[in-house]
Amino acid sequence: MRPSPLTTALLAPFLVRRLPAAASGSVLLTFDDGPVRGVTEGVLDRLAEHSARALFFVVGRQVEAAADLARTVVESGHAVGNHSHTHVMARLPVPGAYFSDVRLCSAAVERATGQAPRFFRAPGGRIHPASLAVSRRFGMAHVLWSLDSLDWQCNDPGAAADLGRRLAVEARGGDIVLLHDFSPVVHPLLDQLLPGLTARGFDLSGGLTALDREGPQ
Repeated sequence: MRPSPLTTALLAPFLVRRLPAAASGSVLLTFDDGPVRGVTEGVLDRLAEHSARALFFVVGRQVEAAADLARTVVESGHAVGNHSHTHVMARLPVPGAYFSDVRLCSAAVERATGQAPRFFRAPGGRIHPASLAVSRRFGMAHVLWSLDSLDWQCNDPGAAADLGRRLAVEARGGDIVLLHDFSPVVHPLLDQLLPGLTARGFDLSGGLTALDREGPQ
């Protein structure tokens, strides 16, 4: 699922939804809601097989439970972004509390990896005054996506594999793809998606570099 052109245009000054023009031959995979033991490791293995570099939007309390795994993500050449500490899903949260929650996540990431996160993604992609302001307050680029896999709806490995094949066909150069690493069904999805994207000639590593160079909006 893709955002409407009108939504993309209105929020363009505040959000990143696609890779910079210089990375038009790349596709960037992003993973939300981890790290989760028994799932994130399999994601890292599959990314390594295809020389792909991804962006993991982690939840702070998950990082606290698996600090070594968050560190492994960074040591494997990927980036870790801030996805809040408790995955706040309120439609209109109190700004002060929201900022504090995001700050806690950044602190957890820095303790675990030695690096402060450079990217932020609002939980659920929910856009409100606090989520639009917090990334600028803490100097992070606010990154959403241009292609939503809807993988969280998959409970069956076969359906996940079918979804991976479909996404490999649907993806366009410059896409930022939303995925999740909280369930092992992401593994069969990636087993189809990664070779499918590679076969189409997409660069699966350069998108992260291009995004990092562009910096906060």
